[in-house]
Amino acid sequence: MSENTMSLKYEILKRLVKMIGLKKRWTGMTTEELLDSRRKENEKNKIPDLKDDAFDISRIEVMGCPVLKFIHKQKTDRANLFLIGGGMISAPRPGSIKKALKFAKESGLDLFIPYYPLCTDYPLTKAYEMIHETYKAMLRDYAADKITILGTSSGGNLALGMVPYINDGHSDVPMPAYILAVSPGNCVETEEEWQRMLELDKLDVAIPAQYMKTAIDVMRHGENSIPEYMLWLQKGDYSNCPRVTLIYGTDETLYACAPALEAVLKKYNADYQMIVGEGMFHCYPVFPIVPEAKAGWNQMVELAKNGGV
Repeated sequence: MSENTMSLKYEILKRLVKMIGLKKRWTGMTTEELLDSRRKENEKNKIPDLKDDAFDISRIEVMGCPVLKFIHKQKTDRANLFLIGGGMISAPRPGSIKKALKFAKESGLDLFIPYYPLCTDYPLTKAYEMIHETYKAMLRDYAADKITILGTSSGGNLALGMVPYINDGHSDVPMPAYILAVSPGNCVETEEEWQRMLELDKLDVAIPAQYMKTAIDVMRHGENSIPEYMLWLQKGDYSNCPRVTLIYGTDETLYACAPALEAVLKKYNADYQMIVGEGMFHCYPVFPIVPEAKAGWNQMVELAKNGGV
């Protein structure tokens, strides 16, 4: 869809987001000031107490972290590990959890939503470890070929990163059936990627290119020995990779890394598809507030429901 055929509602939304100055939330501070501001926000951010007649909603703990479970009362043998993003420094907000419940309803999948350890306090390795343990907990009740992983933004990074993580000495679990990564929050590796990201920064209304430089230090959290693929997905080992779908908008900085991810998936002969929303913003399918994004939401639900087939 070309920019001149975008809905009026979408054009108004873009202008509003620019006026609010969403990108400024990620820049203009030292790294420690940024982390401190997010710690304060996270302290106020409570897990919502949701109820729905169609679900048994409960909470378990994995490595001391909460995991929300949305289990259909009408039993299903299929489940999704839902990884909500936030730049690795913001916890899922109540609105995101309500949206996840809507996703569970429409997809027919049981949902597990981990509040994984954030890089406000830990290196990225801690998040991977906790998500891996959550996946193991799911495997007690669901077969691996019935489990999908959906991640948005930094959650998309973690979702796709589970493949090299399993290959990196964590093969005590089988690969899941399918991974859907929406705007995965990947860092740039090359100068070519950086220049592409700077060009996209002129279009992106949400995520500034500069944060993807800061994010390297944020995700390391003082630990310089974390595996490179956790920062640069394009450096991972994607042997035995399950089906993968990547979703980007053309108007987001993170789209700069799409060619590198496509190249590494091709290198390992992965069964993948890449969906690119023309003129669309960061994580557009999970913000279905304009017609263009609603179409993305419906597509995302169908992909998860059918395992990318």
